[in-house]
Amino acid sequence: MLRGHGGEIYHLARQLGISPREIQDHSSNVSPLPPPAGLYERLKESLAEIENLPEVDSFSLRHSLAEFYGLSPEEIIPSSGTTEWIFAIPRLLKPKRVLILGPTYSDYADAARINGLKILYLLAREEENFAPPLKELKASLRPQDLVFICNPNNPTGVLISPETLSSLAKKNPETFFVIDESYMDFIEGENSLLNLDVFPSNLIVLRSFSKIYRIPGLRLGYLVAKAPLNKIFWENTLPWAVNRLAQIAGLWLLERAPSYLLEVKNFVSFEKERIWQKLSKLSGIKVFPTKVHFFLLKLLESRKATTVWHRLLTEKHILVREASNFKGLEGEFLRFALRSKAENDRLLEALEEVLCEKT
Repeated sequence: MLRGHGGEIYHLARQLGISPREIQDHSSNVSPLPPPAGLYERLKESLAEIENLPEVDSFSLRHSLAEFYGLSPEEIIPSSGTTEWIFAIPRLLKPKRVLILGPTYSDYADAARINGLKILYLLAREEENFAPPLKELKASLRPQDLVFICNPNNPTGVLISPETLSSLAKKNPETFFVIDESYMDFIEGENSLLNLDVFPSNLIVLRSFSKIYRIPGLRLGYLVAKAPLNKIFWENTLPWAVNRLAQIAGLWLLERAPSYLLEVKNFVSFEKERIWQKLSKLSGIKVFPTKVHFFLLKLLESRKATTVWHRLLTEKHILVREASNFKGLEGEFLRFALRSKAENDRLLEALEEVLCEKT
């Protein structure tokens, strides 16, 4: 699916006849704070390095990531964003079925379809605030299945504990588990599977620089897997999979990660509570609890998500996510991510104005 993701500001700006900079984008779940100060200057200083090939295997970045997480460099395989791995994993592991905990990110299903694989959706229920259907998952597992789990989940913001996921993998050693942790850095506490003392050999973790550092245009992510599973991915990794500027950015960002991550988490913790209180006072919507920096809303009273989305975009130049293409969201849903305090207030004012009028 080329279209239907968040963050399509260039496409929409062309349709509106405006500059992409005029769109206030809450549809892409990137950090509400800008990248660490100095990143752009570091990249400008390094522009001449595009005259050379990048490190063929992102050696320096792998070693920095390994030191940061206490892993082996061979267990980390960088890529041009996690999307590359999402589409490659079903092709390389050749599972009998792909199981997907939903509603969730649509690329998991697209990757399975492209490879001609049978898909089994296990859908969370709205009346349970979209708590993951883990009992149904456990009862459905078979050897040679491939399971995709986004944790914390997009678009519901629900988190599964690392102990639960680790136990699930250990009890089903003939099943592959892909855990997409693209949003894990927004959550307080040690919830990442990368902190496990014992990392199951059938477990694959995907991580992203794009979301937490607000650099989706650089395309930088990585896969983590133990031997012997990681051998399959290394044997099928393309040379120069990560461009040179992305490699440089990754190294520079890791050096500043502790202070920046703390700053983002503190901002999200405060701002999420503030916005939650304001959303709770708006009529015509249902707001779901979230562990991350984005909110899932259900529109009530016959309001149409496409209409609200369109009016926010065309009248206010504010872009949120119309969530109809998330399988399992029955009804009219919108999703939006936090940005700066002023931008969040502007979004809420616009949303209230639109909701108060007949849509």
